[in-house]
Amino acid sequence: MFIINVALGNTSWRLLFKEEEKARSAFSFISSEPYDTHVKIEDDFGQTFAGNISGIYGVMFEDMDKTKMAHVEMALHQARTQGLATKMAQHDPALKAQSGMSPSVLNPMGNGFRPPAN
Repeated sequence: MFIINVALGNTSWRLLFKEEEKARSAFSFISSEPYDTHVKIEDDFGQTFAGNISGIYGVMFEDMDKTKMAHVEMALHQARTQGLATKMAQHDPALKAQSGMSPSVLNPMGNGFRPPAN
């Protein structure tokens, strides 16, 4: 799947295509037409974009398979970063004292333990 993102002012429009060739053709068409040209493009899922090139602020071509892998890589990076931060926090004396991660202190009363009465 491929997406053509068309930026229109403060909003955008996504056109979805099943085949890369058709998506690239639509991208090239929008990107290369003169400033005052009126364009009309239909995607593979029943959406039709019609408008002047002058109203388009930018166009982005997106390969959804590659984008999916980019999101997976970013999620893995976030998980690794979070794991490293947790490990470092466990060894940080100030954070340990603040969050109660320090070892328990035994009190003379046995921490409330009472043997069962017979």
